[in-house]
Amino acid sequence: MAVAKMEMINLVGHLDFLDEVCKRIIMSESVHMLNAINEISENNFPIMDVDDIDALADINYIRPYSSRKDLKDVEKKINAIIDIFDLNKKVKKEFLRERYDFRQDVIEVNELYNLLQERHSSFLELEEEHRELDELKSYLIHIKDVDVNLNELFNLKYIKFKIGKLNKYDMDKVKKNYENISGIVLKFFQTTDYSLVMIFYPTAVENEVLRILNSVNFDELKFKYKFSGTAMEWIEWIEIRKIEIREEIQKLRDEILHIKKEYGSRAEKYYSKFVMETKIEELKNNIAVTNEFFYISGWIPSIHKKRLNKMLEDIDERVIVIYKDMGDVREGLEPPTYLSNGYLIRPFESIVKMYGIPSYKELDPTAFVGISYMLLFGAMFGDLGQGLVLFLIGEILNRIKHRPNLGGVLSRLGISSMAFGLIYGSFFGFEDILPTYIVRPMVEINKVLILAVAFGVILLSVGFFYNLVNCYRNNDLEEGIFSRNGVAGLVFYWMLLYYIIIKVEGREGFLPDGAILFILAFALILILFKEPIVNILKGEKRLYHESVSDYYIEGGFGIAETLLSLLSNTLSFIRVGAFAINHVGLFLAFETLAKMMHGGVGGALMLVLGNIVIIGLEGLIVFIQGLRLEYYELFSKFFKATGYEYSPICIRG
Repeated sequence: MAVAKMEMINLVGHLDFLDEVCKRIIMSESVHMLNAINEISENNFPIMDVDDIDALADINYIRPYSSRKDLKDVEKKINAIIDIFDLNKKVKKEFLRERYDFRQDVIEVNELYNLLQERHSSFLELEEEHRELDELKSYLIHIKDVDVNLNELFNLKYIKFKIGKLNKYDMDKVKKNYENISGIVLKFFQTTDYSLVMIFYPTAVENEVLRILNSVNFDELKFKYKFSGTAMEWIEWIEIRKIEIREEIQKLRDEILHIKKEYGSRAEKYYSKFVMETKIEELKNNIAVTNEFFYISGWIPSIHKKRLNKMLEDIDERVIVIYKDMGDVREGLEPPTYLSNGYLIRPFESIVKMYGIPSYKELDPTAFVGISYMLLFGAMFGDLGQGLVLFLIGEILNRIKHRPNLGGVLSRLGISSMAFGLIYGSFFGFEDILPTYIVRPMVEINKVLILAVAFGVILLSVGFFYNLVNCYRNNDLEEGIFSRNGVAGLVFYWMLLYYIIIKVEGREGFLPDGAILFILAFALILILFKEPIVNILKGEKRLYHESVSDYYIEGGFGIAETLLSLLSNTLSFIRVGAFAINHVGLFLAFETLAKMMHGGVGGALMLVLGNIVIIGLEGLIVFIQGLRLEYYELFSKFFKATGYEYSPICIRG
C-alpha cells in the first residue's frame, strides 16, 4: 500500500526489430515512455554500458524517429468494413500475440474494402431511394383524386409549378404576404406542424418568387423521376418500385452477410492490428534512431519487470535491455507515481487523484484517506439499513455499471455505515429494533461531540506524522522540523491541547504551567525564526532570502494563521458529531409526520419517503463533508500533490 518502486528502462536494438519490440512493449502495459533524445542529451541513456560496438559507433547519427506511415486511408477503410459488418470496435489481443506483417494486412483490407464498397454503396443508394419514394408518396396521397397528368404541369411553357412543405410559422408569413407573391399558393394538406402547398407562378418572375420562397424556408419536393401520369398512377408506380427496391436490398444484404460470415473474424483482426499500429506510431514519437539502431527510454515499476522480460524473452538476443535504479538516475529527473494498493483501499485512489498526484518520494495517502474517510462517513451516517442500501448501490455501480471507483467507494462507505449503525443501534432510522448499542447520538449529545473532536485530533496528528516522513524523504529540514506542520507545530499543538484540557478539568498537569507556556512560546519562536535557523545550520552566509522586515511581517501573520488554523482544523470535526445527531433528528421529523397520519399506508409511505430523502440528500451532504475534512483539514498538513501519474503506453479493451 504505497507508491510503487520505479526503475528507468533503456532498450537498444536493430531497426529491423523496431516494430516487434514496440508491439511487445505496448502489450506488456508496463512502460511509461520518456523521450529518448532528451535522455541521451542529458547523458541519462547508458550508451557506454552497451557492449555492441556497432551501436556505439552509430550513435553519431542519432536523431528523433520520423514516421513515414500514413494510416488515414487504411483507418477509413477498416472503420467502413467494421460498420458494414456491424461489429464492435473492440481490440482482441489474441490477434496481436503472433508475429505479423501489417503491410500484408493493408493489402487484404483494400481487397475486402473493394469487395464490400460497391455493394454497400448500392445498398445505401437503394435505401435512400426508398425513403425518397415514401416522402413523395406522402405528398401525392393528398392529391390522388386530382385527375391531372403531373408531368404536363412540370412541362408548362409559361407557368412554373412546385410542390413543397412550409412549417406553421412560415405558412402564416405567406398568408400575410399573398399580395406580394406573383403566383398562386394552394394549400392541399395541413397538420399542426406544417402545411403541404402547390405554387404556380409565371416563368418571367421566377427569380422573385424563388427569393420569397427561400425567405420562408420553403422545403421543395424534388421530382427526380421521369414518369407521366396522374397522382394516383404515380402512387401505383411508387408501390411497384418499392417492392423492387426491397428485393434488391435483400439480395445485397444476403451478399454482405455471406461476406461477413467468411471475413468477419478477419475484420476484427484487421481492426485490432490497426489499433496496435497507431499505438506503435505513438510510441515511436518518443524514440531515437540512427542509421541502424533504435533507442527507447522509459519508466517501469519494479513489480512489472518480470512481465516485460517475458514479453521480450524470445528476442532478447537482438535487443539490449538495461534497468537503472533511482540511485543511478540523474538528479532532478522525477519518475511518475504508480499507486499500488490492496483491494479494500484501491477505490479511494480516485479521491486522492481528484486532489492531485503524490510525488514519487511522498507517502501514498490512499490508505490514510480510505480508513479515515470510511470512519468519518460511518460516524456521520451510521445506520444498518441505510448503510446496506448504500452498499448495494455501490455493488450495482461496480459490477453492473462498471464504475469500480465510485461503486467501490460507496460499497465501502456502506459497510462503515452499517458498522456504526450497530454501534448506534439504528436500523432505517428506528432505534428500538436492534437490541444492542454503545452510544445514542441523540441522547448523549455532549459525548458524541467530544468524541468527534478527539477523533479529529487523532487524524490531524497522523497528518503531522505523514508530513514528517515526507520531509525526511525529501531532506527538507525547514518544513520537517521548524514549520507549523513539522515537529515544532506538532509539539505546539499537543501542548496547547494538553494545557486546555487540564485547565478545563481543573487538575494539575505533569508539567507546571510555566514549563508548558515556555514550550509553547519556544515552539512559536522556532516557527517564526525557521529560515535563519535553517540557514545557520546549513552554513549559508545569507540568513534571509528576502528583506528582514518583509520576512518578519509575513512570519507574524503566519503565527496568527497557525493559531487560527489549528483551532479551526480541530473544531471542524465537531461536524462529525453534529451530522450523527442530525441524522437521527431528520428521521424523527419524518417519524412524527407518519404518526400524525395515524399509521396506515400514508404513514408507511412517509417513512419510506423519509429514508429515501435521508439516503439521497443527507448521504450526498455527508459525502461532501467527508471530502471537505479530508481535503482542507488533513491534506493541507502533508500532501503537496506535485507528482504526475504513471501512464504506461498500452491498448485498453
